[in-house]
Amino acid sequence: MKNVFVVSIGGSSIIRDKPEAQLISGICNSINNLSNEGYKFALVVGGGKTSADYLNAARELGANNFVLDEIGIHVTRLNARLVIQSLEKAHAEVLTELKNSRDIIAGGKIPVFGGMIPGYTTDSVAALLAEYLHATFINLSNVKGVFTADPKKDTNAKFVEKLSHAELVSIVSVEERGPRQHVILDTPCALILKRSKIKTFVMDAKNIPNFEGAVRGKKFEGTAIES
Repeated sequence: MKNVFVVSIGGSSIIRDKPEAQLISGICNSINNLSNEGYKFALVVGGGKTSADYLNAARELGANNFVLDEIGIHVTRLNARLVIQSLEKAHAEVLTELKNSRDIIAGGKIPVFGGMIPGYTTDSVAALLAEYLHATFINLSNVKGVFTADPKKDTNAKFVEKLSHAELVSIVSVEERGPRQHVILDTPCALILKRSKIKTFVMDAKNIPNFEGAVRGKKFEGTAIES
């Protein structure tokens, strides 16, 4: 499928103390316009603060890790419902089967997913979807791209404009060794992107013109990852 982009919308970027309706609308309006230009999309939506709040409460109530993952999946699908409301061509329901996406895109609609698999982040789900669709992967986050460490914790963290897939795996693997480290993409996601050499862009969700430029093949502020 040509001109297909799988967009992983980070929950931390659109769900803060409450859902950021204006930002969700802005992202979706951008996708509406790009879709009318002929670009094709599939979206995967993360959990954000709502998910974190529910998971913290569930831990206090004794939930095990599998149950925590299931709760997180439900929250991401609720967030995906919000995104669907602003998309002109969205499929009406949150999807739960990756293989249904191809026919939906071919029919002129935009499939929207939340989480799917216990133990896998929505970024990993999006990477699998990009692999299935032979699509470009775009991660919309709350930072401008990939850093060598968490910039909120390490003042020496450096922004990286271009990376190979192997370099991405190396960065996220090191970050995940520490307790409670933040990594923009987790290791399973990075490994999926690497094994199929999926072109990947990481950028700030708030910079919508920047996102549009990346889709149109223009220069953008963020991190480009290619083998």
